[in-house]
Amino acid sequence: MTISRLLSVFFLILAFFLGWRLIGHEEGWSSRQDLRQHRDVLAMQLKEIEQKNIELSREIRRLTSDRAYLESVIRVEMHFLRPDEVLYIPQNDVSRRSP
Repeated sequence: MTISRLLSVFFLILAFFLGWRLIGHEEGWSSRQDLRQHRDVLAMQLKEIEQKNIELSREIRRLTSDRAYLESVIRVEMHFLRPDEVLYIPQNDVSRRSP
């Protein structure tokens, strides 16, 4: 074999090896695409979490500054009554019956 043929074979083997590294290897092109998709999913989750954070911050500000809102939240969520109120629970209330 001549030197030019040996160099051709060497470069052909090198090209196959580099192509395999680029496309088929775990650090290759498919891995890069998977990482991009994962990044996009994480970015979407981050936007959702940031939006929820903004909503919770607004809720906190409203709870600390608006006394009427705070009272309504306590009354609804914790079922508190004012001293002059009476709570009536009907006997035929289906949701209160035990099985």
